[in-house]
Amino acid sequence: MWNKWLRWGLVALMLVCGRACSYPERAADPAGSEEGTDAVVSIAFLHGRYGGEPFPVRTNWLLRGEVISTDRSGNYYKTLAVDDGTGVVEVKLDAEQLFAVYPPGCRVEVVCNGLTLGERGGVLQLGSASTEGYETDYIAAEEIGRRVRVIAPAEDEGLQPVVRTLETVAVADLGRLVAVDGVQFVTPGVTWCLPDASDASGFADTVCYVEDRMGRRMAVRTSRRAEFAGWIVPDGSGRIEGLLSLYDGAFQLRVIRPDLLYGTMAEARF
Repeated sequence: MWNKWLRWGLVALMLVCGRACSYPERAADPAGSEEGTDAVVSIAFLHGRYGGEPFPVRTNWLLRGEVISTDRSGNYYKTLAVDDGTGVVEVKLDAEQLFAVYPPGCRVEVVCNGLTLGERGGVLQLGSASTEGYETDYIAAEEIGRRVRVIAPAEDEGLQPVVRTLETVAVADLGRLVAVDGVQFVTPGVTWCLPDASDASGFADTVCYVEDRMGRRMAVRTSRRAEFAGWIVPDGSGRIEGLLSLYDGAFQLRVIRPDLLYGTMAEARF
């Protein structure tokens, strides 16, 4: 009987050793990894691989996170912002109305092998190799379904921004959905975008500014493609919400849910 149990113990030990040794060492990652040939990596890990110039991914890395963007309003174009808790990456996709397939709040898995890591506006990007002066280009439409898969539906409560003031907003917030309290538009009564008869949309990409009581300011950038380009900006004060990036070394917001602002910026001007 002792020999029998000894033989079974040796077999079990061999199986464990064989399982442990059968996979090559995978990249160390705080998000962990799963059995198989693919490693689940974090955005912080990808940041560590980006060294200031385009980085072609040639490893079977998978990225999982929550979609924190929406292109429904047209102010966030052909891009998904994905947050996994360690950072944000913009996934560039050559398609419109992405919100219909990837609604804000859903969890996605991104297959990174064959894509290129880059950066713009202080935010990490994943896309195809670029040939037009940018570090990354849009992933071809026929590749999107294979590259980006929904793995969990959106939660009912919707997106929850991080809350800041113009004094406390920080580089660590880049790419994230940020709500900035205690601000108002510097120039009330204007449209989000300036008119431009030479463009088919009738508007030009435009930067407005919000300010706080101390006179600190932040840029708010709106695309001529935005459905709210011709709306009048909120004339009160309160909270503005958008995706944070850098432009010329300064913070800027891109509003993705403009309808919210007419409720959150309804206090009297200061």
